[in-house]
Amino acid sequence: MINPFLKTEWLREGRNIRLPLMIIFYIAIMAFIMILFMVFNEESFQQGYYYDTTTYQYQFLIISTFQIITVLLLTPFTVSRLFIVDKEKNMLEQFEMVPGVSFQYVTAKIILVLAVHVLLFISGLPVSALSCIYTGISGVKLLRLGAMIFLYAFWSGAISIFFYTVCSKSVWAFASTFFVQLMFGIGTLMLTEVFRNGSLMMSDTGRIAPEIVAVCLILLAFNPLSSYMGFYGSITGDIGIFGTFCSHLGIDTSDKWFILLFYKVSSLACVLVGVLFLSLSVWYMDKRRRT
Repeated sequence: MINPFLKTEWLREGRNIRLPLMIIFYIAIMAFIMILFMVFNEESFQQGYYYDTTTYQYQFLIISTFQIITVLLLTPFTVSRLFIVDKEKNMLEQFEMVPGVSFQYVTAKIILVLAVHVLLFISGLPVSALSCIYTGISGVKLLRLGAMIFLYAFWSGAISIFFYTVCSKSVWAFASTFFVQLMFGIGTLMLTEVFRNGSLMMSDTGRIAPEIVAVCLILLAFNPLSSYMGFYGSITGDIGIFGTFCSHLGIDTSDKWFILLFYKVSSLACVLVGVLFLSLSVWYMDKRRRT
């Protein structure tokens, strides 16, 4: 049976002018960035400037980073649009009264969020593919970019859906979503620094305890930036500042087990966090129905 909430929301979103306008601006910005790169490269060659061809990979990385940042910025707004009608007409409280509807309701919201971002990625695929060909990046990286966009859309969408389900006012839900995302992104880095300094203060050898290194590694795995750094490293062959920060915590990023498992575990952690927030959304709706 087709999820009735999914069908309704998809028809509502598809008939709204916001989605096509969002796609048009999304493609326009990507195309503008790509044209700037092409013009800059042509002028460099014509003027005879020294030009390092390895910068091509960074041009693809800039376009890819723009797409990933767009996911994190647009997702709360997308979820807000999905909830605003239900909250204004007090339909959410009525849906909660029906047993079994909570799961369908939350599932419809996250599927629609993923569908919107997949549609954006597919719409921008010609520009991404041109950038991929122009910079000499393999098509595998393009597929990995699609997987990263899907991953971040699920992670950010799940967090947004939870707070829009829990909070009565959209303003608080929006603020809470960005706060939690910042805590995962910046808060985990601050916690690792606190654990590191605490370990050094209590250590007589001046070294970070192995247990603290393990805790820092777990905290970094739950940081969504870690997954991005895996994507960054696969393109550039170097993880730059992230490698320096890990060394600062006593983590050896050149270890084969780190290279083999860490970024995969970090991606899995993002999925688990998303599943947790979606489960909490369903649980909270069921709880309000019982009370």
